[in-house]
Amino acid sequence: MANHFFAADPYYGAPSGDAIMNESCRNFTPTDWLRAEGERCLKFKRGSYYDGCQQKCERHYQITALMYHINLESFVYGTVFPILISLVVVANVFVVIVLSNRHMITPTNVVLKYMAIADLCVGLVPLPWTFYFHTMKNYEDLSNLQLWWCHMNKYSMDAIPPVCHNVAMWLTVLLAGQRYISIEYPVMSRSWCRVRNVRLATVAITVMSLLCGLPKSFDYHWKVFDGWALVVQPSPTGGVSFRWIALRTCVARLTPLVESIGPNAFFNTYFWTRVLGFVILPSVLLIVLNVLLIRGIRRAQKRRRRLLREKRQREAQRQNESNTTSLMLVVIVTIFLIVNLPQAVFMGLLCVNNTFGLMMKLFEGVFPVAYLLTNNMLVMATYPINFAIYCSMSSQFRETFKSLFCRTIAHNWITQTTMTTRFGGRSSIRRSDASIPLSGKTSKTDSEAPTATEGLLTRSQNGDVPRRYNGKPRLSASQSDSLLVELKRLADGKVETQIFPAESVQLVQQHDTHDNYDNVDNFENDDDDDNTNSTVYL
Repeated sequence: MANHFFAADPYYGAPSGDAIMNESCRNFTPTDWLRAEGERCLKFKRGSYYDGCQQKCERHYQITALMYHINLESFVYGTVFPILISLVVVANVFVVIVLSNRHMITPTNVVLKYMAIADLCVGLVPLPWTFYFHTMKNYEDLSNLQLWWCHMNKYSMDAIPPVCHNVAMWLTVLLAGQRYISIEYPVMSRSWCRVRNVRLATVAITVMSLLCGLPKSFDYHWKVFDGWALVVQPSPTGGVSFRWIALRTCVARLTPLVESIGPNAFFNTYFWTRVLGFVILPSVLLIVLNVLLIRGIRRAQKRRRRLLREKRQREAQRQNESNTTSLMLVVIVTIFLIVNLPQAVFMGLLCVNNTFGLMMKLFEGVFPVAYLLTNNMLVMATYPINFAIYCSMSSQFRETFKSLFCRTIAHNWITQTTMTTRFGGRSSIRRSDASIPLSGKTSKTDSEAPTATEGLLTRSQNGDVPRRYNGKPRLSASQSDSLLVELKRLADGKVETQIFPAESVQLVQQHDTHDNYDNVDNFENDDDDDNTNSTVYL
């Protein structure tokens, strides 16, 4: 934590004392004696600041700013971040809901779901604090500062989000690694890359990340300083000067745990562990695995062309679906690396600078804050992009999304169709295959061919005979109700293949506004025991 603070920064307030709530300090008058004591404290006693109201040299607590550049941070966290997090929440909630469906549970999809949850936590944890402090502009009046502000800023901005990001980092490595094993060692992947193993690996990653991030929650003890302080600030001539400032702010001191270990040993161990184990190492592994995946995709494409030449269409189609899944994961990993590699380099240089005291100009001024803010917003912006990638590259994800979130349209159509049929109108549902015999008869012309509704009802269990309206079959009330229930169950995805007649599936397919759905493909071709259900997709 820095010992030098700039009194000219608007954060510290004007020296008028308006920000001070302590009545005993409002009429504080700095005397020459107090200034001399303060300078002696800062020069010779290694104090962090001199408390003028208490006439005390503070050597343990250090002034901690809640923000370092008001205009920049208030714009990013107060305006840009709420918009981004809204998109992230919508996109990632959709991803989690879709991938939580039973027929979507595969090793790859499970990892993608946990990644979406981790990314969601990265954005949601800081949101309450940034909204309260930046969006609501409470930073403009620090006279209302309370102790819980210090703790909220600490945990929601500094302690918890890195843990969530570390989890997402290693989950991305797990995703690329299990996909590489599936491509290169398909036989062994049946036992290695199982859903249960993926979940165990996720638990291990989460535990490791928590253990690594736990020390950051026990490094400082906080309290609120309210009064006048003599602080050190850089002089325009290159030296230092001393200035009285009135402020109400958070101050922190090292906990007994850190003091017993030693500040240098504690913080160097923490930051180097984080940089090497959760930034640089996973980044290197992702680069290597991404290259190997691309090579595996190229070999798989050659294999697919060979299968096509040998007229093995089904195997070629399966290979094409696997290639599409691998390509999608390569795109996700590549985007992840693009936004995280610069941060890895920056964190590495920062650790070197602080460990060896190099005093690089790179970490002075507004650049470090601006760089990290920009990089963090870019990382957040990639989360909704992942949702777009899933929708564009996986037909199964698209169809599951439609079945979950487009039910209202389907229900409205079902209700309209049933009501039209019940009250004597000509049903808009038509047979998809006129060659299917109905009631033991085969139609000879299109004009004589009965509708598929008739064919479905002649096979109903209650034996109702359709009444006729103007010489044409009309549904009875019980038949209409039965049809409505079955069609709704089909739209909700609750009907298994063996339950619904083939004519009924064709009936709904024919009426669907898209008329031609793509074949459903999995994110990966997996025969895992956890994915055994069979669902009708329309």
